[in-house]
Amino acid sequence: MYLTSFCMKLFSIAVICLFSFTAFSQISPPGLDDTQIATWGAVGFSQQLNPKWTLTAYLGGARMSDPDNWHPLQKQSIAVYNHEFQYKFSSQWQASICSSIRYQNKYNEEPPYDAQDQAYRWELRYYARVYYKQQLGKLAMNYSFRPEFRTFYSPGWKPSSTPFELRLRLKAQASLPLNQKKSNFIIGANEFLSAVDEYTINTPSARDHQWSNYHFTEDRFSVYFRHFFQEQDIVVDLGVMEQFKPGSHFEPVSYLAFDVLIQNPFSRHH
Repeated sequence: MYLTSFCMKLFSIAVICLFSFTAFSQISPPGLDDTQIATWGAVGFSQQLNPKWTLTAYLGGARMSDPDNWHPLQKQSIAVYNHEFQYKFSSQWQASICSSIRYQNKYNEEPPYDAQDQAYRWELRYYARVYYKQQLGKLAMNYSFRPEFRTFYSPGWKPSSTPFELRLRLKAQASLPLNQKKSNFIIGANEFLSAVDEYTINTPSARDHQWSNYHFTEDRFSVYFRHFFQEQDIVVDLGVMEQFKPGSHFEPVSYLAFDVLIQNPFSRHH
C-alpha cells in the first residue's frame, strides 16, 4: 500500500510538472490499448558523469480516453519511472543499460469501461540499447536497437498470466535544425516492435507455461518540434505519435506528448 501511494504521488508530480524528457531523443509514449487518444509526458534530467558516461532519468505519466471517444484526459492510464546509463564509445557509437518500473491501470473492454477487478498491474523492465549516429548534410540520423526483458505482476506482486516478455525494438530517427542557432528542430522517427511472450495456463493438475510465436507487435511513428533554451540548458519537445498494430481490428492510437529535459543540473557553469 505504501509503495502504491508513493507511486501515485510521483505520478501526480509528473502531471503537474508537465511531462516527458529526452536526452538523446524524445521520450516516446508507452504503448497503450483500449483507447482512441492518450496524453503522455515526463520531466527528467541528463547528467554527464564523465567524458564517457551519462545518467538520464525521468518520471512520466499518461491519461487516456475510452475506446469510443476522444477525451485525452478522461482517465488515468500509466505512471513510469525510468533511468538509463549511457556509454559513449565514439562520436558515432553509444550504448545504454536501463531499468524501469511502471504502474498501469487496467479497464474492462466493454462499456462502461470501468476498472477491472485487479485495477492495475506492475511492470519491471530491463533493457539495453545500442545507438549509431550519422550526419547527412544538415540531417542528423540516429539508429537504435533495443532488446527488452519485461516482467508483469498483479497488485499483490504475484506473476501475472503473462509473466514474461522478450521484446525487440528497431528505431530510426531524423533531426533537422530549423535555424542557424540550432535552437529549433523538427524530429521524425519510426519504430518497429516485435516480441515473444510466456503465458501461464491454469490446469486441474498444475500451472503450465507456454511460449507464443515470435511476432510483430506494432509500429510507432512520431513527429516532434524541439526547442533548446541554450542559456538554461533545457530542452522542450512537443509532438504527436501514431501507434499501429496488426490484426483484424486495426485501430490506431493517437498520442499527444510534451517533454522537458534539464541538462547537467548538478554541474552548472555560469
